[in-house]
This record gives sequence, C-alpha cells and structure tokens, in this order.
Amino acid sequence: MITWMQRHKKYLVVTIWISTIAFVGAGFVGWGAYDMNSNRATSVAKVGHRNVSVQDLNDKYSQLYSYYNNIFEGKLTQEKAAELGLENLALKSSIQESLLLNFADDIGLSVSDDDIIRYIASDENFHKDGKFDKNLYYDTLRRSRINPKDYEQSLRRVILIDKLRTALKLDVTKDDIDLLNASFSMQDIVGLSILSVNPNDIKVDEAELKELWEKSKNNYMTKTIYNLETLFVPSKNLDANETALSEYYNENKSNYRDNEDKILPFESAKDMAAKDLMLEQTKSLALEKYVGVKKGEIKTDGFMSFDEDNATLPLDEFKDAKVADVLKPIIYKDGYMIARIKDIVAPTPMSFEKAKEYVKVAYMAEKSKKILDEKSKDALKNFDVKNAIKATISRDKIAKIDGLTDFEVSNFIAQVFNSPNKKGYIVLGEKAVIYEILEQKLLTNKDISNALVFENMAMLKNNELMQDLTKELQKRYKVEEYIKR
Repeated sequence: MITWMQRHKKYLVVTIWISTIAFVGAGFVGWGAYDMNSNRATSVAKVGHRNVSVQDLNDKYSQLYSYYNNIFEGKLTQEKAAELGLENLALKSSIQESLLLNFADDIGLSVSDDDIIRYIASDENFHKDGKFDKNLYYDTLRRSRINPKDYEQSLRRVILIDKLRTALKLDVTKDDIDLLNASFSMQDIVGLSILSVNPNDIKVDEAELKELWEKSKNNYMTKTIYNLETLFVPSKNLDANETALSEYYNENKSNYRDNEDKILPFESAKDMAAKDLMLEQTKSLALEKYVGVKKGEIKTDGFMSFDEDNATLPLDEFKDAKVADVLKPIIYKDGYMIARIKDIVAPTPMSFEKAKEYVKVAYMAEKSKKILDEKSKDALKNFDVKNAIKATISRDKIAKIDGLTDFEVSNFIAQVFNSPNKKGYIVLGEKAVIYEILEQKLLTNKDISNALVFENMAMLKNNELMQDLTKELQKRYKVEEYIKR
C-alpha cells in the first residue's frame, strides 16, 4: 500500500501555495544590473511585444516579500530574502506573467476602462457604508503612496490574466474530487532525524569568496544615484480663520485617522489640517515657479543627491524622468520641492570589499548545502529508524516536530508528499531531515467540506494548466532579459 501510494502521490497532492525553495547559490541580486542600452532604461526584460518594467518587477518583489515575511512571522530580513532568492523568483514570475499576457493579446482578449471601473468599484477596500467611495479610493492610494494611474495600469494586467484563466478554465469532475479527498485524508507516520550545520563552523576561504564574486560581479551592483538642482517653495504662513479651517477639515476629514483607522475629530486633526490647507494655498505659487524653472526664467538655488535606497523624494516621480527634465512640484517638508535632474549615475559593479557581505550570503548557502548533502547521504546509509523521532504528518495540519519551525515543517511535508520515495532526505536551509515512511493511511474525514475540495481541485487543475501553457509559450515568444543573473 505504501509503495503504491508513494508512487502515485503526485496525482493526489493538494497544492500548498508555498513555493519550494532552492537554497543553492541564492544570493543578492541588485535591480541595477541592467543592460545599459538607453531604450531599455525602464525595463528589466522584454517578452514578445511586452516590456517588463522596473516597476512591475518591484511590485512583484514586494508581493513576494510580504508573503514570505508573513510566513516568517514578520522576521524576514533582506539577507534571508536574498538567501531565498526572492529577486530571481520575482523576475521569473514577472516573465511568466508577461508570457500569458502576450498570449491573451494574441487571442483577442482585452481590458476596457469599464472593466477597470467595475473591478475597482467591487473592491471592498474602497467601500464606505456598503458602497464604493471615490474619495476613499484616492485617499487609500495616496496614503500608500501609489499613483492612481500606476495602480489602474497594474489592474489591466491582473484583469487580463483573470480573463485568460476564465477563458481556459477546466471543469472539476467526480474523479477529481475523489482524488483530492484522498489527498486531504492521506496520513504518513515517519521516522526522522534532523541534521544541521553551524554557520560558525564553516570557514570562509577569502580566495574562494573572491572567485565567486569574479564569476558573478554583475549581480552585485551599486544603486542608481540621482543628482538634482532644486528650488524649495515654502508653504505660505497664512492665518486661516476657524471657519475656513473647519470647512477644509470637513471636506478632507477622511485623510485624518488614528492608529485604528478611525477619523480624528476636528480638534485632534486641527494642526494637520492647517498644514495641509497652507500647502493647498501654496500650490498655485509652486506651479508658477515650476513653469519659470522649466522655461529658464527662474534659477534653482539648491542641490540634492541620493540613491534609490535612500530617496529623499518619492522615487515614483523619477521612474520615467531623463536628465534635464524638470519635475512638477513635490510636497517636501513644509512646502514644495521643484527639481531639475542634473545627472543620473547608472549602477556599476560593486568593488569586492563593498560586495563582500552579499557574496558571503551566497557562499555560505553553497557551502551549507554541500556539507548537508554529504552528511545526509552518509547518515541515510546507516539510518536507524527504530530509534528515530516519530511524527504523524498530513496535508491538512502542520505537525509539531522538535527542531523545526512551522515553515520548515510545511516545506518538509510538501516535499515528502511530492516524492515517490519511501526513504530519503530533504535539505531545509541550514538543516536536513533524514526520513523513512513507516506507515500510511487513508482516513475518512467527514469534516472536509465539498466546497473546499471543489475549490482546491479547481485551483490545482487550472494552475497546472497555466504552468503547462507557460512552458509552451516560452517556445512561441522571445524572452530578452536585461538583468544579468
């Protein structure tokens, strides 16, 4: 029974939407490692007739980082994200998405403005008293520092892929439901042993570290630097009367909220409203100064320089800008900043000394994986399952296994159930688990709802379809990457 079920597990698997992580050589990859062709300055790849913009890639990375940070209970660091290879995963995901978008374009699918309006209007995040609220929509985006045009453009991609999924949707059959029920009810009793590597025991060979940097130096880039000539327009120091201030507050009170997202009363929001009102009344003057700077009639009198990781002004304002462009007034401190782009310093490979700590992450991951593989192969030959830790694992529960975090247990369970082998080992970062399946059962689970089973099977089948489609589309559409990995 065990042998048969192990052989057929891949067909009985419930998709757990956690990517299996490869820890080999996952290092820091800067977005700056671009092909320097000026026509590609705002893109990281071209797929068919569609470009993958830097913004698309950043959005995808943010989604993945947020997802994994939730898994790590808010403790995901940039170093760990680099070790997990989130940068490469974001690029791969963006390219796969663009393959599907190309196909959707070619078969005649499109997204209208009405589609976007309906999508936004149905989003409960923008509802007030059960109805769509336009002011809440713009306020929510503003507080998140998201440009509405950028948000609506990203929705076009989401809606188009959703239309493609709907057009290709596969139905769920009774046999599918039976298979999935079996997967939900599958339970293994395993004997296991946990091996680990202490990073402090890994000796870093400086020559090997430098050799690794030499091979991949284009992966370790400096950040883009922006040099700006500036003119600051302070807000007018106006003594607004109480009536005018109260009227302004009433028109914009949804902007003033406490930590629980409740609207602040007038007295509590008064100072903030006064500041915003002064900015509002200064806006026309700032626009006049902007036109003057643009025409060369008004000179700038300041200078500002920063890189993309330490931006003094919102980076969204710069993404399409070129040298000599004058940016429209940007709210800055108690006024507006007008900026002319004097220079944009493109990314260059970091020196070995500057890149050393990033390279070390990849180096340690490589060494750790190699040591664990060797230790695991030796341990597997002499694995004494009788004296091993015993654990009962299943798809619908996260077992408690001493020595493993919940995330590591989830990853371990996913890989065991995906493997046709009764015995083996699984590497989980700085740990490895030797295991052998002792017993396997199909339980009767009356608590599983038909709706849940149907939903998961529909997701599983259609996700598999999209993966297969993506593989085929790689043969149809040319993929050019401008980031060196």
